Amino acid sequence: MSSFLDPADAVGVGDATIVLDATRPVAAVVTGDDVRWVTWSDAPLPAGAVDDVRVLATTDGAWIVYGSNGDGGDAVSRSAVHVTPTGVTCAVELGDRRPHGTDVDGLWIGDPRPASMWDGEDDDVDVDADAGGSDDSDDADDDADADADDPLDGVDPETLPWAPAEPFWPTPEEWAATLETEAAAEHDHDDPELLDDEDDGGPYTWSIGFGDESDGFVPSMEPLAEPGPPLPTPATDLVLVRPDGTRATIAVDHLVDGVGREGSVLTVRYAPTGPRRTPDSAGGLDYTYQYREVDVDLSDGLPTTITTDALPARTVDDDEDESSWEAEEARLEAARAPWIGRLDLTGVEGARWPLHDTDDSTKAQAVAALVGVFESLAEPGILWTREHPEPRRAASAYRAVEVVVEGEWPATEVVVSFEHSDVPYLRLRRRYRVFDDAGHVEDWTYVTVYLEEDIATRDIPARDAAVDGVLDI
Repeated sequence: MSSFLDPADAVGVGDATIVLDATRPVAAVVTGDDVRWVTWSDAPLPAGAVDDVRVLATTDGAWIVYGSNGDGGDAVSRSAVHVTPTGVTCAVELGDRRPHGTDVDGLWIGDPRPASMWDGEDDDVDVDADAGGSDDSDDADDDADADADDPLDGVDPETLPWAPAEPFWPTPEEWAATLETEAAAEHDHDDPELLDDEDDGGPYTWSIGFGDESDGFVPSMEPLAEPGPPLPTPATDLVLVRPDGTRATIAVDHLVDGVGREGSVLTVRYAPTGPRRTPDSAGGLDYTYQYREVDVDLSDGLPTTITTDALPARTVDDDEDESSWEAEEARLEAARAPWIGRLDLTGVEGARWPLHDTDDSTKAQAVAALVGVFESLAEPGILWTREHPEPRRAASAYRAVEVVVEGEWPATEVVVSFEHSDVPYLRLRRRYRVFDDAGHVEDWTYVTVYLEEDIATRDIPARDAAVDGVLDI
């Protein structure tokens, strides 16, 4: 049975193209009709299931960076491998450091914390470069305050009255009429002569609101006070990891967000402060990030320090950031496309990660935890509304939930199927891997939130893809 390379990216180096796999420790080096394989199954992996793989090209190869959220979903862990057409030059652990870019000298990594930590909201924020955020004692106090304000404290949900509920699905006649209307609208949009953005009601858009008034959200009538200024970001270390695995460290006076290089000029993007907060018309806050760039001359070698406050700086345009992201997504899609389903890994030695030493108890707990999350989908929720400020039970948007476990470790899958009030007359089904290919437990901390968002935004296949009334999403 064939097993094709799943391309994460393709990087050109001279006459060769390095095509790196998205999940396995292997790359194909393609030169004309010749295909050679490079593997690194003994490279270090992050401390947990790999959640993110990023490829950063260099003039002589590519860095592939593996990221994991860890078993608890809190501790970030990364590792990296440098691949050239002739093989792997180094495989290194990065700890929690975030990749900022590459150049001819290597991979730049730095502080993983976001600039949002210095928005000025918490005057007690720890700005020490090695700190991870707010003080634990403050967190404990916040948790205690939250518990004290819990309106369900001491209330047995089983004793709450039920809120009135709409029918789970419309009647067959109502649903048929809805489908007919949607089909007619889609046909109209397919006809260019009928598309007119100047129509009284067009162009048509829709959105999802969370916490609207019907769900009990009561907007504040008092305007927010003008927030205080953001805090300055702290000094942090910018580290260069060279292709041979050696490192050089530069102390920078502010939080670094990105690095680029042309010739002997190193461009450092940084955040002098956290984001600026301004009240919006809805009673919330808008966040505006303030990034700048400075150029550093490397003609005489790497400096030991960079003081951005003492250098001419340029403001970074947010619109330029968005267009750069879109351009990179388009480039990546084009780079991957020619290699999908083309490079057969059958028989390639070292193209699989060695299995993590996971005991039977850990395996059983991981499966049971994910099963339990889905088995609770059909349980009622608690509802408050403006008209009924007292809590009541509300029927779930899910019903007829079935959860089964399939496959042997590490290919174990939890398969959940259900009916949902937003998708009438279909049964939905989705599969979740409990472990990655190396046997680490996958992080599914917000799995039901993401599932609900996909359904609400219709980020699921079309209805006509259903087989025997079941739509795999």
